[in-house]
Amino acid sequence: MTSGKTRPEAAQGKRDAAVAAEPVAVAAQPVAERDAAPAAVASESSAGQRDIKALAERVKARRKENGWTQADVAKKGGPSAGAISQIERCLIEEPAEDLLAKLDAALEWPSGTADGIVRGLVGAAS
Repeated sequence: MTSGKTRPEAAQGKRDAAVAAEPVAVAAQPVAERDAAPAAVASESSAGQRDIKALAERVKARRKENGWTQADVAKKGGPSAGAISQIERCLIEEPAEDLLAKLDAALEWPSGTADGIVRGLVGAAS
């Protein structure tokens, strides 16, 4: 008589087979194309495009030059540490005005600086 439980090694084999059978859409795209596309899109600052890469670089540089962690910036009235992490990794494609204003305040930038960076109106270094 059995308890109805599956042996751990049998269950693991079933999970491995299920994972191997799942389609992976990303694999069909060439690695160079897949990895380069987001950065290329994020760094474009031509008419109408938002320069997310420049914002990411400037936020991280400002934090580092002041010795602040992402949590420190959040405690200073900035966006959450998670949001700052996403900004620095170019994962927020359309940052909201209030998020940009919080960055200005917490990073001790003049009002409108983060928005200017995103719009390509503020230079590379300050």
